[in-house]
Amino acid sequence: MIARIAWYVLVGFNCLTVAVLLVPLVVSVLVSFTPAEFVSLPETFSLRWYREFFGDWQWMESLSDSFVVAILTIIISVPIGTATAIAFTRYRFKWRAAASTVIMLPLFVPPVIIGLGSLTFHRAIGIWGTHFSIAVAHSLWAMPLVFIVLQSTLRRVDVSVEEAAAGLGASPVRVFFEITLPLVASGIFVGTLFAFIISMNDLIMALFLSTADIKTMPVVIWPQIRYLLTPIVAAASSVIIVITVGLLIVAARVTNIRRLADFRS
Repeated sequence: MIARIAWYVLVGFNCLTVAVLLVPLVVSVLVSFTPAEFVSLPETFSLRWYREFFGDWQWMESLSDSFVVAILTIIISVPIGTATAIAFTRYRFKWRAAASTVIMLPLFVPPVIIGLGSLTFHRAIGIWGTHFSIAVAHSLWAMPLVFIVLQSTLRRVDVSVEEAAAGLGASPVRVFFEITLPLVASGIFVGTLFAFIISMNDLIMALFLSTADIKTMPVVIWPQIRYLLTPIVAAASSVIIVITVGLLIVAARVTNIRRLADFRS
């Protein structure tokens, strides 16, 4: 009896926690459908602010910049994260623990510090003011996540399959593309989605590295929140929320499919 009560209390507490976390997102989406001039819950639903959002070239340009930066972040972080994960799972070398700490360090450094350091360094080497500059900074967060996902995926791959292919005369490159890559494709896909999400939602580093010509969506949303709060901000935020949640659902779906395949095999 006591165990059952404890179980219900735990489930109730977890549901309450999830609700507290989700309520602001739900409210933001609801506000985006208000026809009013000010931020409020809608009495009648309207697509007015979505029409204004998609009809404003500045918002569309920022959305385009966000997609370009996110794609560049994927191009930078996924190959590096994948190669690093393979090195850590397939080879033994000195200072392995220290190298792993260095790889994970950006996740624990305040973004303000990374943003300031990136701004100084990127201006010195001449890449500041480009999409590539912001993508490089975002990759400092995305690459460790790709590394974690791929390292976990690679550990589930039977090394003997790769060794058998190598024993039959396949080169390391052929083993990777024909054996390893198909087996870890789901992990690479999930890591790619995580890299995209990290880039799309970053504000702090993008604030440091954005310019008048290149601004990601969070950078454009930020002054709107501080100085001119209208429901169009909720519409812009809802677009990011929908993209993020959609990608997370896809990542979860792919992960579940992979686990089901592992279970059946």
